[in-house]
Amino acid sequence: MAAVRAHGTKDAHAKAVAGGVPGVLGVRREDKNKWERRAPLAPRHVQELVKKGIKVIVQPSTRRVFTDNEYKQAGAILQEDLTECATIAAVKEVPIELLLPGRTWLFFSHTIKAQACGMPLLDAVLQKKVRLVDYECITESGRRGDKRLVAFGNFAGYAGAIDFLRGLGERFLALGYSTPFLHIGSAFMYPSLDEAKRAVSLAGDAIREHGLPPALCPFVAVFTGRGNVTQGALDIFKLLPFEFIDPGDLPKLHEQGVGSADNCRKLYLSIATSEHMVRHKDGRPFDKRDYYAQPDQYEPIFQDAVLPYSTVVINGMYWDARYPRLFTHEDIHRNVMQGHDRLLGVCDITCDADGSVPTRQFTSIEHPFFVYNALSDATSCDLDDPGILFHAVDHLPSELPREASEHFGNCLLEFLPALVAAQAPETPNSGDTASLPVPVRGAVVAEGGALTREYEYIAQLRAVNERSDVEETLMRQDQHRPVGPHGVQAPPACANLEITGHLFDTRFINKVCDLVESHRGRVQIMNIDVGGGVKDSSRALMVVMTHTQDSLQTTLKTIMDAAQEEPNISVRRAGETTSGAGQGDGSQLVESKDSKKILVLGSGFVVGPLIEYLLRDGNNVITVASIMKKEMEALSVQYGHRCQSQYLDVLSTDAEMEELRDQMVKESDVIVSLVPATMHVGVAQLAVKHGKHMVTASYVSEDMEKLHEQAKQAGVVIINEVGLDPGIDHMSAMKMVEEAKAEGSEIIKFSSLCGGLPAPEAAGSSPIGYKFSWSPRGVLTAAKNAAKWSQEGQLKEIPGSELLTCVRPLALNNALALDVLPNRDSISFARLYGLSDAPTFFRGTLRYRGFCERMYAASQLGLLELGPLPRLAGKQSKKEWMAALLETPEDNLRQAIDERIAGGFGAKVGASFIEWLGLLSNEKMPSVNIENPIDVMTSLLQREEMLYRKGERDMVAMYHELVVRLANGSYERRTATLIEYADPKGATAMARTVGVTAAIAARLVLEDASKFQAGVQRPLSKEWYDPMLQLLEDEGIRLDERAEPASAEGAAAL
Repeated sequence: MAAVRAHGTKDAHAKAVAGGVPGVLGVRREDKNKWERRAPLAPRHVQELVKKGIKVIVQPSTRRVFTDNEYKQAGAILQEDLTECATIAAVKEVPIELLLPGRTWLFFSHTIKAQACGMPLLDAVLQKKVRLVDYECITESGRRGDKRLVAFGNFAGYAGAIDFLRGLGERFLALGYSTPFLHIGSAFMYPSLDEAKRAVSLAGDAIREHGLPPALCPFVAVFTGRGNVTQGALDIFKLLPFEFIDPGDLPKLHEQGVGSADNCRKLYLSIATSEHMVRHKDGRPFDKRDYYAQPDQYEPIFQDAVLPYSTVVINGMYWDARYPRLFTHEDIHRNVMQGHDRLLGVCDITCDADGSVPTRQFTSIEHPFFVYNALSDATSCDLDDPGILFHAVDHLPSELPREASEHFGNCLLEFLPALVAAQAPETPNSGDTASLPVPVRGAVVAEGGALTREYEYIAQLRAVNERSDVEETLMRQDQHRPVGPHGVQAPPACANLEITGHLFDTRFINKVCDLVESHRGRVQIMNIDVGGGVKDSSRALMVVMTHTQDSLQTTLKTIMDAAQEEPNISVRRAGETTSGAGQGDGSQLVESKDSKKILVLGSGFVVGPLIEYLLRDGNNVITVASIMKKEMEALSVQYGHRCQSQYLDVLSTDAEMEELRDQMVKESDVIVSLVPATMHVGVAQLAVKHGKHMVTASYVSEDMEKLHEQAKQAGVVIINEVGLDPGIDHMSAMKMVEEAKAEGSEIIKFSSLCGGLPAPEAAGSSPIGYKFSWSPRGVLTAAKNAAKWSQEGQLKEIPGSELLTCVRPLALNNALALDVLPNRDSISFARLYGLSDAPTFFRGTLRYRGFCERMYAASQLGLLELGPLPRLAGKQSKKEWMAALLETPEDNLRQAIDERIAGGFGAKVGASFIEWLGLLSNEKMPSVNIENPIDVMTSLLQREEMLYRKGERDMVAMYHELVVRLANGSYERRTATLIEYADPKGATAMARTVGVTAAIAARLVLEDASKFQAGVQRPLSKEWYDPMLQLLEDEGIRLDERAEPASAEGAAAL
């Protein structure tokens, strides 16, 4: 190795040539600045790759946190030249002259928002036909905006907090006070994060034993936001003795005066979120979602409510220009002049230029601090000068290079074998990109000299940004711009716009710029959420600025008018309703003090009728939360501005998603959970935690039942089973039962039947008289459920394998010939209904004639088995697969089918049904796991004849029958029948009966929950079923009740 030279120059690199060898990975040496000591992979990651047969070439570096020898021992080749590598990984942007052409490059490119600083690099990527993978875009789903998989985690927060504590020690010494903080160094001074934490812990021990100087106490550290940056900083501060305090309690703490013996031995940590930072201009209660939707309706309060009582502020929150700032130089000056001179330091980890806090300049790792004098409005790098200590280093993770690199490599490692397997494509869409893992595939920004489909928007966004820069210069130079009272040009009039839809393929975003430019205005894009590609729906948040309010109003009107002409565009100004596609009722999104906030979890087919019903009350505001973005957006468009949508994963364990879930429940008045039944319990636990009522349409599970006492103690109503079945069946049945008991009659027989079916005119095209609006799998598995009921005083049980044979006919009216089969465990419902002593108690499912026979034949042939059955693997045709299922030669298949079902229930129609399914043909097998027969059957049933066609209706049928012995000894049969058809142009019958019923329950809880018992409830009591049945009847959903004499003989028979 050559000797170190004080005036040495950078090494010359080998001339770049296109190509590279598949299976060879390069690790580039970082050279953006002297502090960038990180690497995309640690030596142990290299070792794992080498074991998999991947050749790894690492550029030598005397700065990198890992030595060259460590990489060499891990199996890497150390050399300067990376031209052999088909794939090269770096951390920061690569200098254009060092960007080898024709390779796959991985680094943070700073190009996906068309940032001006990144455009020359992007041009070089395209010119050199580089396949660019941007770490920022590697997400779970491969779509931008979802959870990132490759990042540096909390390390900015760790390093920022450690450095800041070091600076406070030096600053406090300049003020005349020695503190344990003086013994903490900057993060980069320690060999590891653990060593840095140990130094902070030792300072904490000293504070715990000796305390801080009373003049510095109570020491209040205020943290902004709850993201990864803040959490990292909090983790460091929590190594000191601390007590959490709510921001609202800071004035009371301040009243205690300077430090007492108790509060000198700890720090007070306070987390300020949006509700502590702003308030509505009209005095309405704070609403987080409303604030994010229309921030210009809020004004800052942090500067008066929190800042005067803060010793230090650690700023780690996201901010952009749509939102009020936390505080300004003027706020600091005013506080000082009013005697509120407690603020001693600001740690701005976010480093937003002209951002949420008044950071005048960014600092560096070697010179991390400056002092701001609020009285003179001057800054100084001398920590002995008077003022407030500021820390604002913008590349903090590089101070903890070892741990940051280890963490980053852990995230990246799993994707590298696929990325190094082939060369970068020479032309667009010609290589192996389509076969890459989904998270990485979505992060390919460019290849073969062109932007990929998902990133074609960058070209248009770049043009918009470049035009905006020109427009800003022209506005500043415009002599016609109004002048303020002190001879200074007045600030422009501005408005926040949210534009949603096909912004790029329609070029509407360019049209907005044209319109603004024609009015001598300017556009600044604050945030953009781009769809999967140019032709997908996107969302942009932008600020439109003009010289005067009159000019602004004229400009906005032209934009709104343009939106009306585009079918796939909606424009919404903060504080107003949507213009364009999906326009609401024209009113502003303004909530009154009486507003009720309803959180609806799920966006399935029953949600529409529920929303429609609840929005009839003008005080109700709904947020639909789901992982199904398209369904949510469609609901928001359909039902207008009082129906907002929010992406939410109910099951996610991601910290930010958990926080969002918790916050949304906390801010709601009632939660309607329409997600799958297994997800309800977690939601119910949050509802109990925050004292919020909850509605579900699902059966009460054992785990839900266990929450009863907790909910009862919390005064929370969790009403379940308020759909069709369960729901309307419960309520209508209990009404009949309680009326019979009230009159002194004895119930001899109870039978309750229900089914969701095609309307008669739609059923004929299906051989089983059934159609599917969702996956058939649920119907297939239900066909093998065991069942039990009581009949004439005897317990009847049937195993799941024979359920479909236990069928009896029912003529519900002159037109409907149906079959009835038992529905699981009727005995448990007899107890709930108070009918354990009834000789006959039966609950059943309704199907058209022929369903059970054909499905039983399928069951006999093994088509409903869950699997896996290894003998089915690899079969190509349906006939070959069916023969393997029956373990018979293909030429004997028909005979084997006939023998298997001969003489049994369904024998007459079974063979023709199997042939209709195509299982005797040489057609290819469907693309499912063919080792699982039920998956194959599910796929075979998803054919055109089994789906609802345009204009076809579904139907729900319900039938209750009670036989009672009256007080005079005579018998009477009482029936109640519901037949509900869908509106072909509206909701399905199933969606309407489930959605409206759940909505009515939510309405009753919102109106007065005190009318109902707290805890886990079913609608089995009069307090529930009386008002709900009446409100259902008001919607046209009612059961037709009849009574007729009955004889004693066979009264309890089914």
